[in-house]
Amino acid sequence: MQARINDITIHYEIEGPADAPVITFSHSLAATLQLWDLQLPALRDSYRLLRLDTRGHGSSSAPAGDYSMQELSRDVIGLLDHLGIQRTNFVGISMGGMIGQVLAIEHPQRLELLILCDTSSRVPPEKAPAWDERIRTAESHGMSALAEQTLERWLSAEFQRTHPQITEHIRNMIVNTPVPGFVGCCRAISNFDVSQSVAKITTPTLIIVGEEDSSTPIAAAEAIKEQIKGAELLVLPKALHLTNVETAELFNQAIRRFLD
Repeated sequence: MQARINDITIHYEIEGPADAPVITFSHSLAATLQLWDLQLPALRDSYRLLRLDTRGHGSSSAPAGDYSMQELSRDVIGLLDHLGIQRTNFVGISMGGMIGQVLAIEHPQRLELLILCDTSSRVPPEKAPAWDERIRTAESHGMSALAEQTLERWLSAEFQRTHPQITEHIRNMIVNTPVPGFVGCCRAISNFDVSQSVAKITTPTLIIVGEEDSSTPIAAAEAIKEQIKGAELLVLPKALHLTNVETAELFNQAIRRFLD
């Protein structure tokens, strides 16, 4: 399904009982709403599940130019308004977790519960050259040139070996990400810093991180937990960046417990 939001097209899917509490899912950079496929069976019986392709990804519009995390969060609010959803639970991973923090800071009245997965409240300025290099690679050689290094950060070698179909599906998400959308969201991420504002979050929050996540390590999750009063932190063993994929069963149990 598609909706015209903030002068672009946002692609989304929604399923589950019409009168059930809503969960909105926000994916990582270089992915699509299908990143949440493994969560659907565990939740669709009791919740209304809204997944969207973030601006620049999947079947949503990918306008050229730099994006901001505030802009991406306004897209979420616009979609909720379009669907008549006043309040939602929100689950975001990586970039989606950054969007979730902005939502909780700037639009707290729209959130019931917040689940932040493998994310950070700040991207240090010294990381800017690495983001610039990824942008140059994508613009010069296409997204396929970034696929292997991205998968190495996202999923362990063992998981990739034992789950080749899932790995290939995620590889295709990366490769098929529109370059302008990737670049726009890279700029949003590289400029992201809500570390001085995250303490304003009053939404009940669960933070999840992979034990071996090098992209947004445990220390980044702990920094968020220290700022949000009453927040819970769960470290999933042996997982890298995509905890919802690599440790799907434990991940699903954790978010189901928190939401219920």
